[in-house]
Amino acid sequence: MYLYLGPGLGGGILAVISGIFLTIFAFLVAVFWIPIKRFFGMFKGKTKE
Repeated sequence: MYLYLGPGLGGGILAVISGIFLTIFAFLVAVFWIPIKRFFGMFKGKTKE
């Protein structure tokens, strides 16, 4: 009852897991980028874009 898991499956699992983490990271950056940019823009004295 042993299953052969070749190198292709291991690489696929790593690709899927890294893709999920990169997607979550990109989502968080996209959601929080504008408020953070505006927050630091207040200190520089820039007007609202």
